[in-house]
Amino acid sequence: MSEKRVLCVGMCVLDIIHVCAEYPQEDTDRRCQNGYWQRGGNASNNSTVLRKLGAPCEFLGMISTSPAFQFLYEDCRQRGIHIEQCPTTAMDPPFSSIILVKSKGTRTIVHSNPGFPILTYEDFKKIDLSWYSWIHFEGRNVEETRQMIEWIRKHNQEMKNNEIKISVELEKLNRDLFELASRADVVFVSKDIAEHMGWKTAKEAVYGAKEIIHDMRKKEKSEDNFKRPTTDIICPWGSVSSDCLSSSGEYDSVPAFHVNEVVDSLGAGDTFLAACIYALHFLKKPLSQAVRYANQAAAFKIQRRGYDEIDQFQIKEI
Repeated sequence: MSEKRVLCVGMCVLDIIHVCAEYPQEDTDRRCQNGYWQRGGNASNNSTVLRKLGAPCEFLGMISTSPAFQFLYEDCRQRGIHIEQCPTTAMDPPFSSIILVKSKGTRTIVHSNPGFPILTYEDFKKIDLSWYSWIHFEGRNVEETRQMIEWIRKHNQEMKNNEIKISVELEKLNRDLFELASRADVVFVSKDIAEHMGWKTAKEAVYGAKEIIHDMRKKEKSEDNFKRPTTDIICPWGSVSSDCLSSSGEYDSVPAFHVNEVVDSLGAGDTFLAACIYALHFLKKPLSQAVRYANQAAAFKIQRRGYDEIDQFQIKEI
């Protein structure tokens, strides 16, 4: 393999999207302005954005062999996203019904996942870690994911000059996800979980996350022999700012990039995350500059439908 890949671990789902002028009233029959479907899921979207920015990328997660999933297979193939190592099931894939309201630039998402199987540690152990330079986890299934991260850390301990960077997204409203954060090099804290934790600003979130991670590491220090990573913490706070706290304690609040019109806000957070990884890993930008790059990439995306034009994104110096 000529260039090592970024591996994005998580879910791949079908998004069914309705574009409406206004949010529909309950118990009415309304026609939307437009409708389409696309491949979705956080880690799946991260893969799309990374590929559009030019990074070699692979998605790893449970995927379906049902006819309903064939569109998603083909979409990955056309975009050059590797999925050949994904375990499969005959069960229909999860899907999300999404209402985009043009007048307000909002998106409302209703998920449907009737017990779709999860990626397990045993599935993950089958991959060859030497293929990857960065592995990103969509935070879920704490016990299975914790074992995956520990396996990477064991690999890193044995390959000291060829270590894999580990990042984790904390989005689900579950405090236990910080067990994964305490083992990662880069942690993305969503506004949703921040508010769930009682943090009212992005600044509170990055410092609050740092304190939890620090306390967990003190508790875990005697439980294994692995070297603990130093962690950069990033919290995007919608149209306000994206705050970051480096492993060395340097804090910055990067204002959100202003846009005149919101066309499609679906996947803005996934774009931010992927662009931040790209800026840190491939462009070798310092943390604050990577966050600024990601802010502008997310702003670029929400002014366009889907992800197809992200390869045209260029950062504006401000």
